[in-house]
Amino acid sequence: MKVFTRSLAIAGAIRVFAGVQNATAQIVDPVEFTTSFAFTVGNTTMPAGSYTIRQDDDNAMVLQLQGPHSSVLFQAEQTQANETPSKTEVVLKRYGDGYVLKSIWLEGSNEGAETLTGEGERHAAKHHSLDGEQRIAARKKANSSKNR
Repeated sequence: MKVFTRSLAIAGAIRVFAGVQNATAQIVDPVEFTTSFAFTVGNTTMPAGSYTIRQDDDNAMVLQLQGPHSSVLFQAEQTQANETPSKTEVVLKRYGDGYVLKSIWLEGSNEGAETLTGEGERHAAKHHSLDGEQRIAARKKANSSKNR
């Protein structure tokens, strides 16, 4: 009887773990966008300017935001859209007069990437109420080479 119970437990565990998948941000091609205002990603405030977001080569849950004078790595997770986006865009949440990078959506895909809440966002939420969001048009850039 012990062998049978143990076999059932092992079979159940295998079924549970077989169904578990890591939710990773799927930003295969770099995404480019431009802002006219500063914003926070993770714990870093980035100045207004043009940026590229790309997936880290070593860890699919880490994205890199790169601008002309600065670069930052941040964590993200896969998220689902209620409706398939008709355009590629970056969404920033507005807290008072500050903005926080929150998600990246790709045209034609109901899967996007959502940033994990960092200290910058926690601080902004503590001191200001959520005042909406800013959606910024972006574009996918063909990732013809891995050289950066």
